[in-house]
Amino acid sequence: MRQGDASWTKFNTALRIGTCAGVSLLLSGCPKNQAQSRGAATQTTYSAQTTYSHDARGLEQQFEPFLEAYAESNASSENRAFAVFAIPEADKWFAAYFASANIEQLGWDSEAEVDAYKTSLINVMRTWPSAKRFHAHCRSVDRDNRTDLQPRADAVKPKHEVPLESFEIEFVSEGGRRFSELSNFVYVNGGYRYVGKGAYPFWSMPDVTRK
Repeated sequence: MRQGDASWTKFNTALRIGTCAGVSLLLSGCPKNQAQSRGAATQTTYSAQTTYSHDARGLEQQFEPFLEAYAESNASSENRAFAVFAIPEADKWFAAYFASANIEQLGWDSEAEVDAYKTSLINVMRTWPSAKRFHAHCRSVDRDNRTDLQPRADAVKPKHEVPLESFEIEFVSEGGRRFSELSNFVYVNGGYRYVGKGAYPFWSMPDVTRK
């Protein structure tokens, strides 16, 4: 499947359908200082494990913990590993590029997009039950002249240009099964953060069902 095919476009659109799901950490029953200590330790570990080089190799390495968890059929590890693709402190990041009236909705949409992306990857990999261990191979793509589709007329427009980066990502199993896609990211705080699949970020993705 390739991004340029019409069949891939329809498939890609279907995969974008998801529900907005937030993640909450409940520390009920813990003394305040214990909860703070645990939170500090978690943040230190998270930071140490989620800094990746600002290039295609860094993105490949960023996918590895998630793909390893998938190979082990460990759903909770999949969720933890994929959290790296969410924008940290998303409200502050969106505030730097968008009008204040749009920030809350963009934050919700961003959460939904990351969750839908994880689900779509898992669903595609599951089409080959015997293919357990996948690896990601990434190639940077020039964002110019990639599609004839136009952004939605009602798309949210940033007040400053967003430093988007696009990659063609091919997922290849050790048994030779493979699929590829075009995805968009922003590089924030040492990692690539997912902002949509296809020619545009989620806030301006064309609605291919409209005439």
